[in-house]
Amino acid sequence: MASGTTDSQENSYRSIMRGMSAFGSVQVLQIVINVVRGKFVALLLGPEGMGISQLLVSSTNTLKQVASCGLPLSIVREVAAARGADDSTEPTTLDVATVVSVARRVVRYTALGAMLLCIVCSGLLSRITFDNNMYTWSFAALSVMMLFSVLSDGEMSLLQGLHEVKRLSKASLVGALVGLVAGVPLYWVFGYGGIVPAMIILAVATWAFYRYNMRRALPAGTTTVSVPHSLQWAIARRMLSLGVVLMAGTVLTTLVGYLVNMWVRALGSVGDVGLFQAANTIAGQYVAVVFTAMSLDYFPRLSAAISDNARMTFIVNRQFDLVGLVIAPLAIALMLTAPLLIRVLTSEEFMAVVPLVRWMALGLFLRAMAYPLGYISFAKGDKKLYFCLEGVFGCSVMLVANCLCYWAWGLVGLGVAMVIVHALDVAAYYIVNHRVYGYRIDRSTLRLMLLLSLPVLLTFLATLLPDIRLGYTLMTLLLLLTLFVSFRGIRSRLRN
Repeated sequence: MASGTTDSQENSYRSIMRGMSAFGSVQVLQIVINVVRGKFVALLLGPEGMGISQLLVSSTNTLKQVASCGLPLSIVREVAAARGADDSTEPTTLDVATVVSVARRVVRYTALGAMLLCIVCSGLLSRITFDNNMYTWSFAALSVMMLFSVLSDGEMSLLQGLHEVKRLSKASLVGALVGLVAGVPLYWVFGYGGIVPAMIILAVATWAFYRYNMRRALPAGTTTVSVPHSLQWAIARRMLSLGVVLMAGTVLTTLVGYLVNMWVRALGSVGDVGLFQAANTIAGQYVAVVFTAMSLDYFPRLSAAISDNARMTFIVNRQFDLVGLVIAPLAIALMLTAPLLIRVLTSEEFMAVVPLVRWMALGLFLRAMAYPLGYISFAKGDKKLYFCLEGVFGCSVMLVANCLCYWAWGLVGLGVAMVIVHALDVAAYYIVNHRVYGYRIDRSTLRLMLLLSLPVLLTFLATLLPDIRLGYTLMTLLLLLTLFVSFRGIRSRLRN
């Protein structure tokens, strides 16, 4: 099959929507599984057991992020680039098999490093997390979980890079289900003592299913290849250098979040920090499925087109269309249902964040516009540009905007800051990608974005009306109108 035909099929609206739907469905089911697991932990272990479980998970996740050196997304890029080696020939199996072989070797080393780091730091982690040494052996035992968790992330990244949507979705779901079924009896029998074994079983089960599906994804005879040491080092160095840049950007973002919280606490109170985090959680989880599904499906396709700016532009514009059609009604629905969501997910004490959540909904629409553009420099392997945009520019704007807007308008100012940050992101990403890579938005895509932004903006303005009944009536009508436009837009594109 010609590569042009393959590319056209893979980047058709139907294929993009299928990928987003598959990953989105898995994300929803995984959220449900996590909720069920959390419910069992709460029922069988109580608040204290749930707290211990969460502290162990958060501590090891932080350690894993550092130890993995940002490799997962870097591996996705390398594998996807091998699949789309150039615009005139179909990528060879050897190319993909070579990258897979090197990636697995690098991941094995980082997994062993993560395991050893967890063992060495077990006492320190226990003292930092629980203020005592009682959990030293628990953290040491979790080094096994750390090993398989890093290996699992590596296999998942390989499947993602190969764009094996069905296999990746199936492995993610089955692994989570097996972890749930195996973990609950441990809580029942051993109480607190079952927390660590349950975490280990979940990691091993997830790795096993990813590994099994990855073996089936590669053609027979290509699971092991001989790669010259010089080529191994070249590929590994490229993966690690990109991964470290990604990790540095993540660390900067985390640091900015910490500094913003400290600023809010200094000028306001600890209560304000809690309200801000509650609003962030509600708004973030509301659309997390869309953003996660998009990154899992979109980034591999974009990485496969790194050598052809015309293909890249085509892929980005198609992603713009579908993301806009999906996110616009979600943003409007968040503005409309913010009071209900806050009551259901928190309590009456948090109703003060309703205006903040609505500002955040407006910011999330702009974030969706920036999302397709933000991946371009990383897919291209342009480490310096990516770090300058995501790390330096993005974090600087985020810190300054949040501090100034909170100082000026209090909690609502943090929502205003989100709108400003993502509006500047869209502008900066477009200008840079246009000048460096020749990206240009299609007129039809631009018209669609402007069309969708109008009801989103009008809905936000309706939230400010003094007549609450009129405001909700207008918001409901705008939501129905946007749903109609989005449904027709998606359906017409799927027919093409």
